[in-house]
Amino acid sequence: MALAILWGNALRRILLSSMPGCAVTEVEIDGVLHEYSTKEGVQEDILEILLNLKGLAVRVQGKDEVILTLNKSGIGPVTAADITHDGDVEIVKPQHVICHLTDENASISMRIKVQRGRGYVPASTRIHSEEDERPIGRLLVDACYSPVERIAYNVEAARVEQRTDLDKLVIEMETNGTIDPEEAIRRAATILAEQLEAFVDLRDVRQPEVKEEKPEFDPILLRPVDDLELTVRSANCLKAEAIHYIGDLVQRTEVELLKTPNLGKKSLTEIKDVLASRGLSLGMRLENWPPASIADE
Repeated sequence: MALAILWGNALRRILLSSMPGCAVTEVEIDGVLHEYSTKEGVQEDILEILLNLKGLAVRVQGKDEVILTLNKSGIGPVTAADITHDGDVEIVKPQHVICHLTDENASISMRIKVQRGRGYVPASTRIHSEEDERPIGRLLVDACYSPVERIAYNVEAARVEQRTDLDKLVIEMETNGTIDPEEAIRRAATILAEQLEAFVDLRDVRQPEVKEEKPEFDPILLRPVDDLELTVRSANCLKAEAIHYIGDLVQRTEVELLKTPNLGKKSLTEIKDVLASRGLSLGMRLENWPPASIADE
């Protein structure tokens, strides 16, 4: 049941928000300058007429925008059947009432712009962007492009032969007549499949291996000879020879150290033992010594 609910909810959201359709977006009515007015001989005020036009169900083939015209005179209702259009446009509900004329001499003429889009676009979102270009008398209409008016789903138990652990997804849908419900389901399923393709084609994105740069020298070689905790005599002899770092010391040989004033065999033995305890010895060769960090000091 969990999967049936998952797909039902996903399809419901797509059907309500992502189905393309056509809607009235602008209207020009002869003799009307703004939506807060009335027209002589017309029962409805302009706001009510715009609301009725908002519910006009139109199917347009091959175009993203069309202009429809309506001209009617004499007493009686003005319906969608009175709209003049070409062969690319189909008025799905011709009986849809737009307004009523109450006088024999009354008439109404209007031009209706129909555009293709998705979802719901309030007129307020287009007012500022079109303020400089929109002439006086052109009235904007909230555009409800979605052809799906209501949708609900239910999950029922299903049985196929001996299997009784299956679910049946039942979808109930109402449209404005501009799209077939089965076609709407197919389109919604296609959109859902296209969105899921990103996960189907998901590849293992491996982070590039960051090679850790090994230090050019063992850190212990960069430490001062004071860290060896030699006797005062031995430490002073090394400093007198400008041996400040352990790296300086390990490059010296026993013969070189014995030439150091006041450094005898006892001090030499002490130095060798301390270095050995740290895995070091005298007479080591260090390429590129001293490093820049020490040479600059």
